[in-house]
Amino acid sequence: MGMPGPGTSRLGVHGLRLRRPLAVAILTAGTLGMAWAGATSAVAAATDFRILDDRVAESSGLALSRAHPHTVWTANDSGDSARIFAVDTTTGRTTGVHTFDAPVVDVEALAITPQGRVLVADVGDNSRSRQRVRVFWFDEPALGDTSGSWASWELAYPDGPHDAESLAVDPHTGRVLVVTKGAAGAVYALPEHPSRHGLNRLERLADAPAVATDAVFLADGSALAVRTYTQLVLLDPKTWRPTVSAFLPLQRQGETIALAPDGDGLLVGTEGRRSPVQEVPVPVGATGKATTPTGAAPTPTATPSAGTGPAASATSSSRPHATSSSRPRADRGQLVEGLGAAVSLVLVALLATWVARRAARR
Repeated sequence: MGMPGPGTSRLGVHGLRLRRPLAVAILTAGTLGMAWAGATSAVAAATDFRILDDRVAESSGLALSRAHPHTVWTANDSGDSARIFAVDTTTGRTTGVHTFDAPVVDVEALAITPQGRVLVADVGDNSRSRQRVRVFWFDEPALGDTSGSWASWELAYPDGPHDAESLAVDPHTGRVLVVTKGAAGAVYALPEHPSRHGLNRLERLADAPAVATDAVFLADGSALAVRTYTQLVLLDPKTWRPTVSAFLPLQRQGETIALAPDGDGLLVGTEGRRSPVQEVPVPVGATGKATTPTGAAPTPTATPSAGTGPAASATSSSRPHATSSSRPRADRGQLVEGLGAAVSLVLVALLATWVARRAARR
C-alpha cells in the first residue's frame, strides 16, 4: 500500500483513509460532543426539579411546607398580585394557589413559623425610599385554589430604609429576622411579640454577608443559612459570626433558599420561567444537621390566629416530610468533574490535530 498523499491523513475509520482536515474535524466534533455531554449531564444531575408553572416567572421566595409533604411555597417578585404557589418538589407542578388580596408592593421572601403561619415579606426596596415595609401573614392554607384573610406587621429600620430579600424564623424562639441586601448587609430582628397595630421597630443584631438574597434557619436552629448570588454562609445564631461558607451551583439569578424535604440539605432556586431548584448539602463544618422536627402540623384556619406574634405557641412543630431517596443531589463536585472531563477531551482533540499535522509533513 502506497503512502498517503499530501491531502490525506493516516487517521481513518475501519481502515478507510480520510482527508486530513475531515479526519481532524470528525475527531474534534466527536470529542467536543462527548465533552458537552459530560458537562451537561453533570448540570442536569444537579437539578432536582423545575417550577413548571409559567405564572411563576420571578420566584423570589421559597419555604418548605409544614402541612403538606414534599411541597414548597413560592411567590413572585414585585409586579404580581398577592398570591403564593404550592409546588410539588417531586414533579415541579403547581398543586395549589392561595390568594390573600393584600396591597403588596415588592414581595421578596417567604417563611413559615413553627406554628404553621406563612409569612410573606413585602420588604423589597430597590430605591431605598420606603419608610415602612410589611410582613403579611396567615395560617398555611390547604392545597388547591384557596383564598383567605390576612394580618400584617408594619416594620421600620432604626437607621433608615434598606432593601431586603431575606426573611427567616428561629425554630426555637419563633423570632422573625430580616436580612438586608446591601453591600454592607445586616441582620435585623422583629420584636419578640410584634404588634398588628402600630409600627414595629426592627433591632439591628449584626453584620451579614453582602448582597444576601434569602435566608433560612437550619431546622435544628443551629445556624442561619444566608445565600448570596454565589455563596452560602452559615451564621452562628448566638454570635452571628460566619462559621462556614461554600459556593453554590451557578444559577442565572440565585434568589431563594429553603429547607429540603429530606431534612438533610437545602434547596436553592433562581428567577425565570421554568426555573430550576437544586438541592445542596449543608456545608461541612456546620454545627448541626438540618433535621426536620417531627410532630403534628397545626390545622389551617380561614383567618389568622388571634395571637400577637409567631411565638404565640412555641411548642408546635411540623409533620415529617416525605421525599424520594432516588432524587439526584445537587453536587458542585459533579459540575466540576463534568467540566474537567470536557477540558480533558478538548486537549485530546488538540493533540490529535497536532499528530495529524506531523503525519502529513512526513
